[in-house]
Amino acid sequence: MGNKHLSVLMLYVRSAIFLLLFTMALLIATQTGLFLWQMQHGAASLEAVVQSKYFYLAWAAVVALLIILLSRMQGGGYTVRRLRISERAAFLWHSLTCFLCYVLLWMTEIITITVLCRYFLMQPAAADASGQTLFLAFYCNEFLHSILPLEEVSRWVWLIIAWVALALATADAVVQMRYGRKPTTLIPVALLYLWHFKQPLGSMTSDIILTLINLCCGAYAIWDVWFNAEEVETDEAD
Repeated sequence: MGNKHLSVLMLYVRSAIFLLLFTMALLIATQTGLFLWQMQHGAASLEAVVQSKYFYLAWAAVVALLIILLSRMQGGGYTVRRLRISERAAFLWHSLTCFLCYVLLWMTEIITITVLCRYFLMQPAAADASGQTLFLAFYCNEFLHSILPLEEVSRWVWLIIAWVALALATADAVVQMRYGRKPTTLIPVALLYLWHFKQPLGSMTSDIILTLINLCCGAYAIWDVWFNAEEVETDEAD
């Protein structure tokens, strides 16, 4: 029984890995190009470089692309029926795969931005920068602080819950499209994540509201699969 579940998980991982690597490479290339472009156009400080709105737009575009690619992953229905794994179990394994993809893309963005910022601080133009310059950039810049909220607990909670809701909604979208229905859960969850991702420091009320909305959306995605998807007979004896 365990081998069957592992096979389903590995199927989703294999299907997602190339999509993830492609979006990672695209994100690194885009953010690096934008950063170097800002430097070449005479940005005199790290704050001036990272203030560009294009960093957020590039991040949002790549995340949207990954969401679309993951929601188009197919093959789960055939595997569920061939291995006689329940639709619910396949949905949960797919959700876990999507969650890991979103987290890994986020980690790629943090590493990329951190490396680029450190590269800038090594340049002669940043000779007056202090050891706290990079920390202050992540603390003061809305986009960088939204990527890495540091000590703002409410933003961390929102980020984690948003990834969970997005992963559940993505897996639910695949199930919905397999049954000829529109991905009604994924669209609002994705728009909510992308539209409200960049927020100023101290937006605790907004973080709480967004967290609650994402919790509701994630719960609905689970409910949709649990009660609306056709189940297959599982073979507990194997």
